[in-house]
Amino acid sequence: MVEKSENVHVPRRSVITTLSAMGYFLDGYDLSVISVFTLVLVTYKIFQYSAFTESFVTGSALLGAFVGAVIFGHYADRIGRRYLYILDLIFFAVFALLSAFSTNITEMIIFRFFVGWGVGADYALSPVYTTEMYPNKKRGAGYGWVWTFWSIGAAAAFILGYVFFLFNPLTSWRWVLALGAIPAIITVILRTRMPESARWKIMDKGSMDKNVKTVAQKIGLTPQDIKAILSERQKEANIAAGSFTALFKGEYGKRTAIVWTQWIVYDLAGYGIGLYAPLILKSLGVAGSTSLLYSFMFYMPIGFLGAFGAVMLNDRIGRRPLQALGFGGMAIAMLLFFFASTIGGTIAISIGILAFILDYGLGNLGPGNTMGLYAIELLPTKLRSSSMGGATGITRIASFASAFLFPYLTLTIGKASFFAVLLALMIFVFFFTIFFTPETKGLTLEEISIASYKHVHGMPKLVMPSSKKKK
Repeated sequence: MVEKSENVHVPRRSVITTLSAMGYFLDGYDLSVISVFTLVLVTYKIFQYSAFTESFVTGSALLGAFVGAVIFGHYADRIGRRYLYILDLIFFAVFALLSAFSTNITEMIIFRFFVGWGVGADYALSPVYTTEMYPNKKRGAGYGWVWTFWSIGAAAAFILGYVFFLFNPLTSWRWVLALGAIPAIITVILRTRMPESARWKIMDKGSMDKNVKTVAQKIGLTPQDIKAILSERQKEANIAAGSFTALFKGEYGKRTAIVWTQWIVYDLAGYGIGLYAPLILKSLGVAGSTSLLYSFMFYMPIGFLGAFGAVMLNDRIGRRPLQALGFGGMAIAMLLFFFASTIGGTIAISIGILAFILDYGLGNLGPGNTMGLYAIELLPTKLRSSSMGGATGITRIASFASAFLFPYLTLTIGKASFFAVLLALMIFVFFFTIFFTPETKGLTLEEISIASYKHVHGMPKLVMPSSKKKK
């Protein structure tokens, strides 16, 4: 592993994974727990609201995530991962508590916006930190473990919401919002003991010699050849640590376009369904409190098992097949949602539940897991957090649009038409994965950095530089 050359204490991978995964646990919890609030809001009219404010309170954390992801991603590449890796969870603790004490819809929107800062920041930090600290052959598994905790966090939000809803529906949302602060505080304390990312430290000292030599030997080039390729590419992109514009230039621009396209489309469907799951179930005929219990079961065990499958398969069969499988399954789910929304009755509930199972299970196995991994792997160390932060940021805008527009679109064009639109998007991104998304399995992060994105026989591929070209 890279970090051995640094002669610093490196925590066990299980510790690194757990503390990073807790960030994703909080992401899943804090993004999903708003569904408990909106269910109480719509059912009992606890605050004055309109379709506009209902949409905004659901999407405000996503809008905040855009800000947090871009800012923290940029500075994580410039000043390092460690200190920001600790700081970002403070947003979860402080604003989760403030949200719980909201007295009107406007306060809730503001506090949720700043919760979103923490959510976005952690996307740009935790998975990048973990991926850089894992050995190359287990990199996909490391990211996969972090991703599994998102489903656990979302499930915790729904099961706690269900319990407190049964106890007192009118105050249930306050309790579940406030409880999110507890794991955040504990994780902040534990993260203070973590070292800086090994790869970022090496980059900061201007020394990639060990990695360059290893890659050179593997593909038949000299270290000088590889340094020349990297120098030429960085000059082309005018690269500086954390440079946002470098993400859109030359070879890096192609890779950013791939990540953004597939992730934006995924989030339009993923958050349109996920954030309104209890209300969708209620519209199909499921009772209010029971809809929270069903939502819990979609994440645990369905979503968790899908994410756990990614842990097992990322480094075995690769990212690209899992992503294609996931998008294909989500397309079928949207088709089932379409039918369920048109026929009504008991059979609609059964079809809707099957759709949720496919959406959560295969979505977590595939694109929910692979897209973040691509955002990290396809860009070099100097741009890795900026890539993840930028992709997270722009997709949170898409998520916000999906959350914001859901109440309007279902009222204006109807739920069936809304699901038909999502079906078309899933079909598009399924074929996009096949014809534009390359495979990164088995390649070191350094190899990915020097490869060129090309189409070989019509299929996307990362092509290593040839020794013949350098003679």
